[in-house]
Amino acid sequence: MPVRAWQKPQIRFFVDGRSPVLRFQTQISETISAPALIKAAGKLYASLTLACAGALLMMIGPVRAYDEGDCVRQETVPVTVEEAYGTWSDMDAARKRALDRINQVAIGQVIGFEVKSSRENRAEIVNSDAEQRFKQFEQINLAGFVRVKVLEETRKEADAGGSLSIKSEVTVCVPKSQAVRKEEQERADRRLRPPKPVDPASAAWFDPVTGQPRVWYWRDGLSYEFFDNSGFHPRTGDKLLIVDRKVVTEWRQSVERAKREAVERAQRDAAQREAEAQRQAKIARAGDLCDQSAAGLYDPDRPKALPGVPWDVLKGAGIEAIEACEIAVRQYPEERRYRYQLARAYQTSDPKRALPLLQVLMRQNYRAAYDNFGWALLDTRVGRNDLAGAIASFRQGATLGDPDAMVSLATMISKGRVEGAGPDDAYRLFKRAASMGHRDAADAVERLMEGQRQAEQQRLQNEQAARAFMGIVGGALGGIGRR
Repeated sequence: MPVRAWQKPQIRFFVDGRSPVLRFQTQISETISAPALIKAAGKLYASLTLACAGALLMMIGPVRAYDEGDCVRQETVPVTVEEAYGTWSDMDAARKRALDRINQVAIGQVIGFEVKSSRENRAEIVNSDAEQRFKQFEQINLAGFVRVKVLEETRKEADAGGSLSIKSEVTVCVPKSQAVRKEEQERADRRLRPPKPVDPASAAWFDPVTGQPRVWYWRDGLSYEFFDNSGFHPRTGDKLLIVDRKVVTEWRQSVERAKREAVERAQRDAAQREAEAQRQAKIARAGDLCDQSAAGLYDPDRPKALPGVPWDVLKGAGIEAIEACEIAVRQYPEERRYRYQLARAYQTSDPKRALPLLQVLMRQNYRAAYDNFGWALLDTRVGRNDLAGAIASFRQGATLGDPDAMVSLATMISKGRVEGAGPDDAYRLFKRAASMGHRDAADAVERLMEGQRQAEQQRLQNEQAARAFMGIVGGALGGIGRR
């Protein structure tokens, strides 16, 4: 009985874009007898075997479904799928479905989600434009491309059709995100232009999406300079380095440290300016300050309107007096009074320093210097204990008219330390010094006069007592004679 048989299949190989797809087309045509059907089946088997082998070789070859530069990473996974078909005419559609499922399964394994649309997935695989692939992937939420290598294809026959099993290895490309591509484009653009300085106070150090650094730096010690691109420093030629969190932290710490140092430096400068202002004021008033702190109380050569400073007061302000008079001596080296007052201030703490100044002043016949020099010779801190030298200095000062020297010499006479001089000499010296306003001399004169009055009274009393005694004795003797 004649039956309708399958016509010898026509094997066609289509290429959509850069992705090859093997398609089989068959059609039912003429009516043939059973023997002819058996013969045709044998020929069909041989043709299919040859076609499948050719298709397998084609798909194992280096077919590129994507550009590797578009991928963040690539991962290869084994995938085996089985797709049922009803008739020979369904074989082509079954193979398409199998390949779609291979892509779906591979992407699901690598990316971690199930591909919903095999039609859209297939459109991605066969599209040759990489940018278009990205856009379509983003639109359908497919985060990858695929490259399929078919290792084996087998069929199982059944009464109502059969099934097609395809064993494959699938390389999945995970495409770069829009942010990554933007960063790569910016990097490429930067390579085409030189680096420019950026203000670190307002710079965006890192990309807010990728976290990648966006600033380069150059450092010299604690000095930083920042740029918007890689390259080399325009002045030194040093290679610019990319920043990281540590660099940013160190720079911020250096800024804070610089601020603190600036504040401290400003405070020091202000203090120095204030000290300098005070020093200049002291210099400007050095003469007055020296007079106010160390002027000799009975210096006959000081201005009459200038009050003197008692020794006890000078001892309490010795350091300030020394400082003021040292400045005054430097400012007015020809003014002998300031050198005398400096020597006087030295005597409060270090009399040895006073001796050279006093000796120079005595050679210049500065009258007040003689008394100070005499007492310096007797100061145990000097260590000379030169009484004769001291008396000679006092005598010379008194001769020149220094009231202090007069009082000192009179004191030595009163203590019996000056040979050939007596109380009358001391009294005359005290009285002369008192007439020049020396209070200690006036007190000494008063004491001496009081002593003289007491002595005169005692003399008169003694005379009266003597006369009374003589009267008593005379009366007694007269009575004896009369008897």
